[in-house]
Amino acid sequence: MMNTDSNKIKYNAKAHNIIADVYDVKHSEIYNAIEQKRLEQTIEALLSNVEKNNPKILDFGSGTGNLTLKFLNKGCFVTACDISQKELDILMKKVINNKNLKVSLLRDKKLPFEDNSFDIVATYSVLHHIPDYLFTIKEFIRVLKPGGYIYIDHEANEHKWKPNTFLKEYNNLTRQTSFEHFSKLLKTGELFTQNFIKSALIISFLNKRYKREGDIHVWMDDHIDWHKIFKILAKNNCSVIEDVDYLMYKPKCQLQLYKIYKNNCTDTKYVFIEK
Repeated sequence: MMNTDSNKIKYNAKAHNIIADVYDVKHSEIYNAIEQKRLEQTIEALLSNVEKNNPKILDFGSGTGNLTLKFLNKGCFVTACDISQKELDILMKKVINNKNLKVSLLRDKKLPFEDNSFDIVATYSVLHHIPDYLFTIKEFIRVLKPGGYIYIDHEANEHKWKPNTFLKEYNNLTRQTSFEHFSKLLKTGELFTQNFIKSALIISFLNKRYKREGDIHVWMDDHIDWHKIFKILAKNNCSVIEDVDYLMYKPKCQLQLYKIYKNNCTDTKYVFIEK
């Protein structure tokens, strides 16, 4: 692994340890009733493809348990894997005396699991944090059992980078104002922290692309390339059995307006892949 990748992984771990306590509050685009209902329904659809009871799940980039908790509630055996020990600790506090859960701290780009270990490998809003996400896709395939499924969700699709008129309107409608941004920082207690001040200085004077949460592939000229992912899958005898584009719900948008926009534009994707 290149040293730059190693440094990015270490930074990502540090960044998520810092925000672990406020992660759920910060990400209203994830922790809202609309997105959580969509996610529940998507997981139910995924599990309907699995014939065996109590399948073994790898939740890669589990964080504080967004996917893990839902899989556990459906009787699955889950290994929650993340680079942040603090987020794994928070997850463990949410799950008390559940023998179906294991946690694994990720320290390297190579997954610490044997070949053909899991019935499902799932990841949500994670790939854009990973320096070499195409290598990670290959690792997903390696640790997945033949006949198993890879589930990737909440990553930007191509429309995000080439928005139509409706998506431009939706983005303008839901764009966070400076006041709203600082209000959220005040609510989470981040506003006057050393980490926030350091980040503001770096963005202002050193690196416009610096992200406090370690986002990497979130730019017009450097984003998740689904064509490259699908090419790797095809070379490894994997089939995309469901490929769905949807519009990320942002609570700032009124529900009735969202229903109009989601029928006319998308910015996010999820896929089911069979090995």
